[in-house]
Amino acid sequence: LSLYTTRKEVEDSIMLTSCKNILDFLKIDFVLTFKYSLLLSIAHLLLIPVIRGISNLDNIHSAGVLGQSVALIGAIILIPITKQELETGIKEIIYTRAWSYMKSVGFRFLCGFLLIAVVITAFAMIMLCNNCIFPFWGYITVTILYAVFLGLLGLVFSQAGSNVIIGYLSALAYWSFCQLEIIKESSIAYMFPIVNGTLAIQKLVTLFLTVIILLGVLLALIKYSIRRI
Repeated sequence: LSLYTTRKEVEDSIMLTSCKNILDFLKIDFVLTFKYSLLLSIAHLLLIPVIRGISNLDNIHSAGVLGQSVALIGAIILIPITKQELETGIKEIIYTRAWSYMKSVGFRFLCGFLLIAVVITAFAMIMLCNNCIFPFWGYITVTILYAVFLGLLGLVFSQAGSNVIIGYLSALAYWSFCQLEIIKESSIAYMFPIVNGTLAIQKLVTLFLTVIILLGVLLALIKYSIRRI
């Protein structure tokens, strides 16, 4: 009984320490990582109704707003998650020593994903309130996935080049090629899976697999950068 109690106390202590580390991480690192990118994302979303309008749109034009404009917040939010380490060359979080670099980036990515999901869902609800007609859950799901793709694309390039500017430029270049139709909707490189208002399953599968591959490449680059310390 004494041994059982001791083990339980140790497990409880570890759990409390983990919770404390997470709370410390959220109080310090979350603000440092997402403060400016979240503000920039909100500013970007506020410009969309001014530039292209979000009222009384059918499913085709709604998909255009979500895929061509709203999804850009994926790059804005995710690319800076390794900015602190890339600028300072430090691969351990200064404020929370209990967290490894890999765990820190993973937790930031999860927080970034949740932010993207919440912001895109909120914007899509505003579109519905403005009499836009589109399949809500289907469109926001693929938009979130596409936004994560843009963010991961830039994140991989920024990690490879050790500079967030490279990441922003790579994501912006891909987005521009799609906008200018250098990458056409019929191309396999065109990742947004809604074409003419219809969800293309083949493109959705390609997008999902590409996101998984980019995640794998990012993890490999982070491990490589850790070994170089």
